Amino acid sequence: MLFLDMKNPKIHFFGFLALILLGSSIPGASMPPVLALTWDKLLHVAEYSILGWLGYRAYYSAYQKPLVYIIIFGILFGCIDESWQSMIPGRFPSHYDVFADGIGVICGAVTGSFLYKKSK
Repeated sequence: MLFLDMKNPKIHFFGFLALILLGSSIPGASMPPVLALTWDKLLHVAEYSILGWLGYRAYYSAYQKPLVYIIIFGILFGCIDESWQSMIPGRFPSHYDVFADGIGVICGAVTGSFLYKKSK
């Protein structure tokens, strides 16, 4: 069964999506000081790079062009995540965050595509 098999890459992908939304649900006043504005975009790129890699790993054999689908999904999820943040006290959406998310998901998905092409 899908939800009982913790080795299933789809579990890791959807779990990471939930983790991103959970992190976005932390009110602004409760954010740790380590997440200063200067590191914010780098954290977005790193977070969404992991998402892109997990997405490619989970779906590389399910679609003819998984790279395109994962990148589109990741950018749309970044938009949803920023919209979600607009409803959290002390958090504000930013198109720069969506841009950083897009760069991250592209980097992660492309890295995943190279890793999985070499392993075939």
